[in-house]
Amino acid sequence: MDSKDVTEFIVVPPEVKRSEVWAVRERFLDYLRQQFAGYSFRVACIAPVDIGESFGVYPVMNFIGPDNQSFMCNEPPRWLLGEIREACYEFDLRKSFAA
Repeated sequence: MDSKDVTEFIVVPPEVKRSEVWAVRERFLDYLRQQFAGYSFRVACIAPVDIGESFGVYPVMNFIGPDNQSFMCNEPPRWLLGEIREACYEFDLRKSFAA
């Protein structure tokens, strides 16, 4: 990875799954971190746009450098966003509630 590549993503669950995901968010985040080593994730309930019935996956595109200047990250590949979204759907909520 380039030092300016995106390393953090914000995931917004669809309205129908929001309360379920929020209830097990730490397990959900651990699952995503295991699936995508080297990346970090946060869960949010508000999206910058209407996401409808799908998971929204938003890259954190800026970072503060050592000299306190703000830098823009390289745009992540579309396939990575798609794989993260797929992993969100594959997360088994029922299994998480049982644990």
